[in-house]
Amino acid sequence: MDISATYITAIIPLIPFFSAIASGILVTFSLQDCLKREERRLKRIVLFYFSISGIGWFVTLCYAFSPALFTWLNVVCLLSFILPAIFFFRIIRFLTRLGKPENFSMLHYLLPGILVIVTLVWSFFVPFSVQLEIVTGKAEIYPAGYEAFTRFYTLKPLFRVIFGLTYYLLAIGVLAGYYKRATGNKAIVHKPANWVLFLVGISLASLFSSVLPTFLMKRVEFYSSIWTLIVALSIAMQHVLLAYHIMRRDYVPYIITEKAPKQPKVTKEHTQQIEEQAVEIKEKAPRKQHSGKLNRRMFESFIRNEKPYLNPDYKITNLVEDMDINRTALSAFINRTYGMNFNRYLNCLRLKELEKLRSQPAGKGKSISSLLDKVGFKDFRNYSRAVAAEKKAAEQKGGAGKKKGDTE
Repeated sequence: MDISATYITAIIPLIPFFSAIASGILVTFSLQDCLKREERRLKRIVLFYFSISGIGWFVTLCYAFSPALFTWLNVVCLLSFILPAIFFFRIIRFLTRLGKPENFSMLHYLLPGILVIVTLVWSFFVPFSVQLEIVTGKAEIYPAGYEAFTRFYTLKPLFRVIFGLTYYLLAIGVLAGYYKRATGNKAIVHKPANWVLFLVGISLASLFSSVLPTFLMKRVEFYSSIWTLIVALSIAMQHVLLAYHIMRRDYVPYIITEKAPKQPKVTKEHTQQIEEQAVEIKEKAPRKQHSGKLNRRMFESFIRNEKPYLNPDYKITNLVEDMDINRTALSAFINRTYGMNFNRYLNCLRLKELEKLRSQPAGKGKSISSLLDKVGFKDFRNYSRAVAAEKKAAEQKGGAGKKKGDTE
């Protein structure tokens, strides 16, 4: 092997190895920023995926430059070739579970466990020197008396292709099933995010790129080929894409709202009667009158008594109607008095109401998502935006105070 081929063989596995390490570190730091138990669980699954993937590429590097270490890590190599596909499928299932419990069967790990046990037990009866000879021979040497073991020992790349193809196809099936259920389902807030589809696409690209060299190329040529480079770059892109969107919580579109109760059928005569009654009530109901001068006591008294923020569809136009105040004057009053716009003011009230509910005995132990509709948030995305807005405002306020102190 010449010097250029040596460098290429060393650099290619290092690309996904370092991308797995970097992505894993970032996701680890983001664990302390989890808003829900489900988010923490998802990040842990992703961390396992990055860890196994990174170990697999490290072992690949050992195969080329440290055969003895690779021989010791034989079982680890087998796991790192098989488990990434299973964890990837588990991540896709988690993102498309439609609000149901994950319920990922441990039977998915049964076959890998059996293969590990067979490899481990069989290896005890084969001398280390023979195993090392198989590794240094790059699957071209079959030591006498150990032909069957050699064939099984060198099946790891084939296992990777078989498990990868199986579980990537299962992931596509899960996505197809999600689309089928999501079409025309008004209970779902958003449809699947495009980045998940792209993630599956590049994963399949990496798998198919590894099929050709696995079956048609010698092991000596495999690790410095253009196909292995394509696989390494695809996996590195997969790591970065997955970590980025998980930390940004771009899987939030998969949250679904509770099903609305079925409304009884309304006849045409019944509808007309209701409309006439509504018109009659509206004509009789006196319009709220105010002096035209809006003050803080009057405004906060209305908010405290009526609690309009509990209505997720409440807008400033509704408040204008309720208080009989000019919209421009009302908007200016809120900005001047509270230092924020109307929407942020309502969200602040909702956040305070949420904290109040969680502090009460009836709310303790309940997840945030189960309380959102009770405090006026439409969904988890609106809640996340409100939290982010308050966090940003607090940081800006802190930064301004620090700058002022430094000036003084």
